Amino acid sequence: MSVSYTVRALDPEDADVVDKAFGVKGAMLEYNPGRCLMPPHHLKIAQAIIDAPVREDDIWLISYPRTGSTWCQEMIWLIGNDLDFDTARNTIQQIRAPLIEMSSVLFKYENSLGKDLIENSVELVNNLPSPRYIKSHLPLPLLPTELDKIKPRIIYTCRNPKDMCVSFYHHCKMLHDLQISFEEFGDQMIRGLTPLGSLFSHYLPFWNKRHETNVLFLKYEDMKRDLRGTVKKIAAFMNKSYTEEEFDKLCDFLSFQNMRDNPGCNFERILEETYGKDFFKRVGNHFIRKGQVGDWKNHMSPELAKRFDDWIEENTKGTGLTFD
Repeated sequence: MSVSYTVRALDPEDADVVDKAFGVKGAMLEYNPGRCLMPPHHLKIAQAIIDAPVREDDIWLISYPRTGSTWCQEMIWLIGNDLDFDTARNTIQQIRAPLIEMSSVLFKYENSLGKDLIENSVELVNNLPSPRYIKSHLPLPLLPTELDKIKPRIIYTCRNPKDMCVSFYHHCKMLHDLQISFEEFGDQMIRGLTPLGSLFSHYLPFWNKRHETNVLFLKYEDMKRDLRGTVKKIAAFMNKSYTEEEFDKLCDFLSFQNMRDNPGCNFERILEETYGKDFFKRVGNHFIRKGQVGDWKNHMSPELAKRFDDWIEENTKGTGLTFD
């Protein structure tokens, strides 16, 4: 099958900026359509993802990184699996609801668990029994083309770009040895030079699909403000019914502290299996970090915040998409 995407090296000036950030020569390539920055390693699976078969009863959770997707994926999986809290605690999320492009995001592993879960993430998704719960951070043009034909349920999460930038900065420092300041990272995000590339090329295609019956578009801030309302909305979207008492238990399970402490979804086991048991001691952080709305105020200079506001306004004007 012919390749349905293009890849180009970054312009020399942009490449220098990105390579400096990650301390690696040739750290990222630009994949189009979508202006998506991914490691060269993504070339090994990019077309396999685009060609991946989609099933009508799939549930896809799609998002830019650090927009509440781990939290939302746990909501989706539990709602779809009769609130099976025991399995959610004891089986890691990458087995239950895998990130389809994991092989290009984490491609180092020190033992068989990491290898089994990371090396063949597309195959892992293809072999899941139905109904499948699948996650991706890729933009729409790099996702399976059958999504538009088969129309499975798609849940999309977005977040205020300023808060997302703060969370993504800490994430990249923890996982990808980011070597620049937060102000530099913020500048690169505005320029589309952070991993995954152009933020609004990711948000807007799904925002424009929000009225389609198979698409549910969620905002992180609404999830934080009204968790109970969010899980009820997701349950209705998935045609699942629960009692008020069951919703009480679900919301308690999904509290920030419980999510952070849950080895099934906090990603800590797979990162320890991948990078060594002392990984979190070395990096001094957690995969699930703060989860706060408005944390950008503790990190952004007034000048950077103004640049973000102008950038957001420029890219969302006339779309109806707004952020708290």
